[in-house]
Amino acid sequence: MTKSMLSRTKMIIAIIAAVTVMGLSLSLSIPLVSLSLERRGYGTDIIGLMGALPALAFLIGSPVVPRLTHIFGSGKLLWAALIICSGSIFALGLNDNIYFWFFLRALIGLGMSVLFLLSETWINQVAEDNTRGRTIGIYVAFLTLGFATGPILINLLGTEGSLPFMVASAIVASAGIFFLYSGNLYPDLSGHSRFSVFTFFKIAPLICAAALLVAFFDGSVLTLLPIYGLRNGMSAEIAVLMTSTLLAGNILLQIPIGWLADRLGNELVILICGVIGVIGALLLPLLMSLPFILWPMLVIWGGAIVGTYTLALVLMGKQFTGAELVTANAATGFLWGVGSLVGPAAGGYAMKLYDPHGMPIVFAVISIAFVAIALWQKLKMRARSA
Repeated sequence: MTKSMLSRTKMIIAIIAAVTVMGLSLSLSIPLVSLSLERRGYGTDIIGLMGALPALAFLIGSPVVPRLTHIFGSGKLLWAALIICSGSIFALGLNDNIYFWFFLRALIGLGMSVLFLLSETWINQVAEDNTRGRTIGIYVAFLTLGFATGPILINLLGTEGSLPFMVASAIVASAGIFFLYSGNLYPDLSGHSRFSVFTFFKIAPLICAAALLVAFFDGSVLTLLPIYGLRNGMSAEIAVLMTSTLLAGNILLQIPIGWLADRLGNELVILICGVIGVIGALLLPLLMSLPFILWPMLVIWGGAIVGTYTLALVLMGKQFTGAELVTANAATGFLWGVGSLVGPAAGGYAMKLYDPHGMPIVFAVISIAFVAIALWQKLKMRARSA
C-alpha cells in the first residue's frame, strides 16, 4: 500500500468513525430530551416543538454552511461545530429551564447540521471513483448503526439525572479524536460555486429528489410505523420491532447497494431502489397478516429507500468538487429539513383520512414521483449519449 493510499484509508476510517459517534450521540440526546420533558409534566405540544428543532436547524443552517466554510475553512468549522454540540449537550444536564433547553437544542441542531454536511462532503472528496459506491455505502451503514444504537444506550443509562447527558456529550466529543487521527487533512473546499443552494435544485433534480424521499421516509414511515402496526392488530412490542427491522435493512444493504452501483451504474441502481420503494409501500397493507413475508420485505424496503440517498451522495461526489460539492451537500441538507418537517404531518394526516393505510399510500405516491424523476434522468442521459 502506497503512502497516499494509506493516508486515504486513514481519512476514510476517521470520517466514518466520527460520523458514527455523532449519529449515536444525536440519537441518544433526542429521546433523552423528550423523555425528560415528559417526566417533568410538559405536554406533547412542547415536546413536539422541541423535536422539530433539528429539522428547523437543517433548514436554517444548511444554506449558510458554504459561506461559513469559505470564510473560516472546513477544519475550523468542523471543530467549532463539534465544541458547540458537545458543550450544548453537556449543558442540558446542568439546567432544566425550558427556555434554556430550547436554545441549547437549537445550537445542537445547527452544530450537527454543520458536522454532517461537512462529513458528507469530506467522505466524497476522499473516495475514489471506482470504489465510491462501496465507500459511501459503508459511510451510510455506519451512520445508521450509530443512530440505531443511541436508543439502546438509554436502557443502560436511564433517563434521570445529568449522567446520560454527560455521556452523550462525551460520545460526540470523541469525534475529535478521529479528526486528529485523519492527520488534520480536512476537505479542500476552495473556489467558487457556479450555483447556490437554491439553484442546485434545477441542476441536480435526482439528487434533490432522493434527499426529499429519504427525509420523508424517516419522518413519516419510521415515525408512524409502530402506530400503523398497532392499528393493524399487532402488540406494542412487535409493532416497535417493525422500525428496528427497517433500520436493519438500512444498515445491512448499503454496502451491497454501493457495490452494485460501482458495477452496474448509479442511475440504474437508484432507479431500481426507487421501484422497490413503490412496491414496498403498496405491499405493506397486504402483508400485515403475513409475517413470514412482511419481515424480509421490511429489510429490503428500508435498505432500498435509504439506498437512494447513498447513491445520491455517490452521484454528487462524481459530479461536483470543492466549493460546489459543499454547496450541493448544503442543498440536500436543506431538503432534508423540509422532508423531516413535512413527512410526519403528511403521514399522520393521511392516516387520519384513511385509517390505517393512509401513511403507506402517501409514501407510495412520493416514491412514484421519485421513480418518474429517476427514469426521466436516465432517459435524458441515454439521449445525450446516442
